[in-house]
Amino acid sequence: MAAAASSAPIRTAYTGQLHTYTHPQLGAVTGRLLTSKHFKGTTTVQFCSIPYASVPKRFAPCNPLTTIPPDFDGRPHRDFSQFGAACPQIGGTTARWFEAYGGKLPDDHGIEFNEFSCLTMSISVPESHLASLANGDNPTPLPILLYVHGGGAQEGIGHVDGLHSNAPLAAYASSISLPVITINIGYRLNWLGSLVCQDILDEYAADPKSLPHGPSNHYIQDQRAAFSWIHRFIGGFGGDASNITAFGESAGSILLVYHICGSTKPLFKRAILQSGLIMGHMSFKEKEAEYQGLLKQFNITGATASERLEKLRHIPVEALVQYPGAHMLLVTEDSPGVEIPEPLFARGQVTYTNQMPLIRSCEWLEDFILGDDFWEGYAFREYLRAVPATGFVGVVKASLPEREAINLLEAYDIPTSVETAADMDANLFYGNLTYLIGDMMYSAPYDKLANMLGQDGPSKTRNIYRYAFGLSNPFPASDHSFVTGHHFVEILFIFLTLLDRYPKHRDNWLAKQACETARRWITFAHGQQPWDEYVVHDTDERQAKIAVCDDLQGWTVKTVAQDEEDALEALREPGISQDVWEMKVHGARMQIFMYALMQGSMQQQDTGKKEAEVKRDIAVGERLSRSLAD
Repeated sequence: MAAAASSAPIRTAYTGQLHTYTHPQLGAVTGRLLTSKHFKGTTTVQFCSIPYASVPKRFAPCNPLTTIPPDFDGRPHRDFSQFGAACPQIGGTTARWFEAYGGKLPDDHGIEFNEFSCLTMSISVPESHLASLANGDNPTPLPILLYVHGGGAQEGIGHVDGLHSNAPLAAYASSISLPVITINIGYRLNWLGSLVCQDILDEYAADPKSLPHGPSNHYIQDQRAAFSWIHRFIGGFGGDASNITAFGESAGSILLVYHICGSTKPLFKRAILQSGLIMGHMSFKEKEAEYQGLLKQFNITGATASERLEKLRHIPVEALVQYPGAHMLLVTEDSPGVEIPEPLFARGQVTYTNQMPLIRSCEWLEDFILGDDFWEGYAFREYLRAVPATGFVGVVKASLPEREAINLLEAYDIPTSVETAADMDANLFYGNLTYLIGDMMYSAPYDKLANMLGQDGPSKTRNIYRYAFGLSNPFPASDHSFVTGHHFVEILFIFLTLLDRYPKHRDNWLAKQACETARRWITFAHGQQPWDEYVVHDTDERQAKIAVCDDLQGWTVKTVAQDEEDALEALREPGISQDVWEMKVHGARMQIFMYALMQGSMQQQDTGKKEAEVKRDIAVGERLSRSLAD
């Protein structure tokens, strides 16, 4: 048991109407009875923070629940009218976290954080559907929209906060005669969810049968437990467990990809992947080095694995989450010397380079929506602010063949030589660089996946829908204010929790775009087309359709222009294998990206670098290219 497991703020209590429903397996459960002022005639019951698993101790796999424990987190037994705790973190504890959408909503005040009681989900059901069930009318089970929040696998409160509250989404679905059940799940984050090390393996070896999925990747295990709970119990709420549409944003999307690539068993029917594919992975050796750094940070020593882990388990959780780690880079390879009865990644190791064929070969998943935001690179703005134009141009030209490097730089209005880069307006370069990095890390992989899955022909097994989201953030007083299409901006429109905060100009135009965005997600959950399918004929994606949401027209459907990231295709040499080419593409992409991040972290603000320093930057890129070729 940790010395400090939770913080204890005072939650803003819900004092409205309640609804008690007798679940055939779980017994009587009480939730909020919510009448929507925006969607007339709809009443929704929201069950807040129902526990699906417990945490026996820090860094241990969760224990799935089949009943509702009487003393889970101090709330009255089976009373789910108040939200429970989120996983301890930095993000949701700061005032800045809420600024991007205009400050805290009522359910954002007094959020609690507890590593042992954060494995919960919130479920919203149309009240009329529960009434039909209670009356024995045997209504048709409803489709399910299941949300996995983002936050880099190190932060996120999307199952217990106001912004992501899923009741308005369920209410709107009922108002357009496409009713759904909405579910948001929580899972462990940062070191509490990602720790992998030899000490954990040694501890596991003492009793492997009790942990069927192995001793690590706890955030993946938590989510699998949530999926299992939903499959077992959602029918009692009138939901169709065979008709689940999972959607996730950023890290939430990436984690869904790990499930799609790794699981041999059906987890959900459809997926909406918002701004997140696997960006890389780590080896067990690298994770062990991370762990050793963690021990050093807290001056932990010990003769045995148990001693070291026990000391780490007593570090106050508030201190533990402050120490940085590569939490979004999973270890999916077999753990050395460990036999796992039910592997999380039964289909093989999941990496950046093999995720796309694994997605394509997933037999249990049907249709996809794939989408990103116009200005994803804005998320890296603090790192990119310090990148010198001269060094960046040098690294790009060292990483790609000459002609393709020039084409890429020209596409983003960046000078094509080190000499001319030295004279470029620093602000213009900074802006263009953020667009390039965002497209490279988000749009280009999505385009590639859409083109792979959207190929017309007899082997095509699923429908693919592609979108690009570019509404501006309408909320003043944050560093996201009025930014067009920044990372996660679509979340400010999907859940319909901010309808009262949008500006009223253009006949409530933003509120209408929010409803239209939600409608397309709901339509997809009902197995219908949200917009025109993305279909590639004869390997030419120019005529494929993509849905675009922008500040001028809202949602429209257009054909795709030539992909400006085709520079990476030039790394394919005659006779080169697919695997080798994938590694070259990944290497070129990552060496450009990592150069930019390293420059930002070192805060090298001097844009007038000397000639020797410019040559050094070019040499770095050349060495990286040679090592990749080897």
